[in-house]
Amino acid sequence: MVSNTDSKKRKFNSKKKAEEVSNSKRALKQARQSHRPHAETVVAAKELWNKLRVKTNTAEQNTEMMDKLMDLLTGKFNQVALQHDASRVVQAAIQFATENQRRTIIGELCDGGNIVELSKSQYAHFVVLKMIKYCAKDDDLICLIVKVLKRNIAKLAVHAVGARVVELLFSTFPPKRTANLKLEFYGPHFGLFHDRELANKVTNVNIDYIISNQPSGKDAALNSLLSLINKGIEKGLFSFAYFQQILFEYVTVATPNDVRSLCSSLVDHSIHLLSTKAGARVVAECATYGTPKDRKRILKSLKGYTRSTLLHSDAYIALLRVLDVTDDTVNVQKALLTELHVLPEKKPKMNVLGEDENDDKDAEGKPPLLELILSETGSKLFLWLLSKDENTKKKYFDPAELEVLRPNTTIKEGNEEVPTSKKSANARRVELLQYMKNLLCDCCKLHTNELLQSRCGAKVLREVYESFPSKDLAQAIVDACENEEEADDEYMSVFEHPIGHLSIKNIISCDVNTPSKDNNSVTQLLLNNYGGKLIDDVGASNRGAFVLVSLLASDGSGAAKKELKKAKKEVKKRLDQAKSMSKSCAGYEALLKAIED
Repeated sequence: MVSNTDSKKRKFNSKKKAEEVSNSKRALKQARQSHRPHAETVVAAKELWNKLRVKTNTAEQNTEMMDKLMDLLTGKFNQVALQHDASRVVQAAIQFATENQRRTIIGELCDGGNIVELSKSQYAHFVVLKMIKYCAKDDDLICLIVKVLKRNIAKLAVHAVGARVVELLFSTFPPKRTANLKLEFYGPHFGLFHDRELANKVTNVNIDYIISNQPSGKDAALNSLLSLINKGIEKGLFSFAYFQQILFEYVTVATPNDVRSLCSSLVDHSIHLLSTKAGARVVAECATYGTPKDRKRILKSLKGYTRSTLLHSDAYIALLRVLDVTDDTVNVQKALLTELHVLPEKKPKMNVLGEDENDDKDAEGKPPLLELILSETGSKLFLWLLSKDENTKKKYFDPAELEVLRPNTTIKEGNEEVPTSKKSANARRVELLQYMKNLLCDCCKLHTNELLQSRCGAKVLREVYESFPSKDLAQAIVDACENEEEADDEYMSVFEHPIGHLSIKNIISCDVNTPSKDNNSVTQLLLNNYGGKLIDDVGASNRGAFVLVSLLASDGSGAAKKELKKAKKEVKKRLDQAKSMSKSCAGYEALLKAIED
């Protein structure tokens, strides 16, 4: 048996040997560092940096340490910044320096164009990022940095490390100052001969500016952009905003066939491109002109992100375009729309006691579509599916959105223009709408009150009511009118609600061409509920009077007009009262006019 003494000796020897190895490595490292330029200075500077970065330092302490650091490093910043273990010292110097000290540091780093070399270094590029961050408000330093980077920005833009510098540069500095740099993306010719004009006139350069000022240079500019794009794709720069802008400018000006040839390199990275408005437009154009295989790959890339994409301020338009042009609606349903049939799972958020802080009580019982319908961007999906014609689309989508969602796109095959999709747009829309129909209708019936009081929700509710009329939905709308919401310590009916009264008014207008004997209409059910007390319950406010005007227009039986004619004196009385109290009275004026007509 091995005695305890022998075991302790072995452990001691093992520990001693490990310490010797560690000491030899440390000594080797120190010997290697001692051969670097300004080795002793760097060691002293690192000691100061360790103290300087402490958050509890006072301003006086930081100033004192910065003075010492400047004495150590002045004239040596360029070489020190390139050392991987000392670049952070230069970063701290830029961060804590006074204005004059910062000018000295940056002037030295920019001297001789060394900033370009720093921008390509894995460690030193962080120094350049600090420069950009802390010089954003100093116009002289901005001009100095831009001047040094001139004629190098195109190379940095497709460099794996330099791309980070370009990204921060364009997002931080004013567009007017970076206009000359951006010109280099379109070719060296544009960067050399447009400086003076740009400095005085142009605040934002893009491909449209190039084409309008020099139409003959369009092909050269597009070729230059394509060259940058191909290099950027190799380096995987899809998540950078400036690269997405380059892609956007190319795909919106290039021919459909050129866009299609680029699609196969982009579609697998669709989810990364959706972070900006420009990137979303790129994905939309790839869906428009891509092959069926390209569209299938876009669906695969977006799978699992349907809800978050629809709720994103820019990305939603790309998803709408994918749904709009893809012929394989079954695959669309499986890859994207199935996700909307269930509520997203919330990850547990644990507090210090180990309890889940997420309150799921409010989420229980809510349909998975409610959040989307109530959002500005999420509701666009349902409005697009429910829009039967171009006129309806124009009510809910702005010109920029309609430009992306343009119909009847074609691509040239041989000498013929061939549609990019085989099915008709309406056939695709109907197939997808049928898949979402039951979920939409159920949501509208269960949460009518919330939808009526939401601008986005009311639009969807109106279109669902018009597309899928049913007595249950109409009754749910009328029942919601009887609910009163608390606002400013007072109870307010839907007819008085700033959004609710408009929602009811627009829904009633859908019944204009409905037969008067149809008991499934909101108009008829409202008359059944409020007949004999229209002016007291519905028209109790100026906003409610607008609802009565709409009710008069849609009531084919004439019952509403007959009742309101008898209440004409009451309407005039309320109109006079509103005028005498300087309150809004346009609703009563419109109602009085409608009664007299």
